[in-house]
Parts: sequence; C-alpha cells; structure tokens
Amino acid sequence: MMPGARHSLADEVFAALIDRSVMAEHFPMLLSGGIPDLGLTIHSHFLTVLAGVGQSMHYATVAECPIWWAREDGVGDVRADSVWFDKTPLRPRLAFEFERFERGDEGKLRGKIENLAITSNNTEELGLCVLVYWVRSGSAPRSMDAIIASYRDGFRRNGRVVPPAGTPLMLVKCVMREVVGTDRLVFGEFLRDERNERLALGRV
Repeated sequence: MMPGARHSLADEVFAALIDRSVMAEHFPMLLSGGIPDLGLTIHSHFLTVLAGVGQSMHYATVAECPIWWAREDGVGDVRADSVWFDKTPLRPRLAFEFERFERGDEGKLRGKIENLAITSNNTEELGLCVLVYWVRSGSAPRSMDAIIASYRDGFRRNGRVVPPAGTPLMLVKCVMREVVGTDRLVFGEFLRDERNERLALGRV
C-alpha cells in the first residue's frame, strides 16, 4: 500500500490476522507444540481464532453461522464458518469461510466461494467476504481463476441463478508447518492474494 493511502476494511482485518497477539495469548498450541491433523481439529482451532480476532476488533462473532436471511432465495441452507456482526446496530458486517486445501480440492474451495457469494447477495451492509484456505507448507492451488469465477460471474445452485457478488473479497492462505519429529502442525503465516481479489470483482 502506498504511503498515506486509505486503509480498507480488508487491510484492517488482515493486519489483525497477522498480529499474533490473540493467538499467542489464547492459542499458544498453534505457535509452539502444535496440534494433530486429525478430523476437524485444525478447522475447529481456527474458527475459534477467527472469533477471537473479531472480538479483538470489537465485533460480535458467531461460528458456524446459518445465513438464515437468505432462505427465501431458494438456494438451500447456507452456513458461513464465521460471521462478524457490528454491535450497534446488530447487522452482519463480515463473513468468513475456512477450508483445507490439498491437491484436487479446488471444488471444495469453489463451494466455499459460492457460499460467500450467496451471503453477499443477501446481506445489504456486508463489508467484506473472506476465504481462508489452509495448506501444509509447500502446497497451493494451481490456479484460483476457476474458483473465483463463481464469485465474479455468478452460478446456479438448486436450479436458481445466483448473480455475481458485489462485496469485496479477501483471499488468505494459511500456511501450516510440520513440527519436526512429530505428527503435529504449527501455524506458519497468513498470506494475502490481492491479485485474485481484484480479479474476483472483475478488476485488473
């Protein structure tokens, strides 16, 4: 970002994510010692991390939040992994999806992006959608183009046309590293993909 440039909501949220103070105070196992990669262990830890970061930014945060206000769209039940609400008024401001990525998992990420698009289209005051995908160190999707196309161009679900999303999208890779000599993983870093964020809204 250029000196003196205005900080966006995405910039503020990413700055809070990469500030390790919440993780160090409340989730030390993610920084030292590590946690096993079993079932939903990593997913559960990071949904709680997202809640903690949101609370540190003075939002009311809800994990596994049904987007109940989108039911009339006929697209079925939609649930976001984390929704941050402004406390006054009590309206959803940010929506997050958190998903593991391994080779061939592009379809899972696309489904998460579609959930965010539905949330965007049904939430008038939503300021930001965020997809966080976690990988083991050295892994990454080959291309995000097909994944973000649904957000930019729209798609069909349950026979209904879902139009393109208009809410800014932030894409964050969460890198997990192996603890040498164990079967555990520790948090490495968050990396932001600003190029694909622009492409998701049809910008270059």
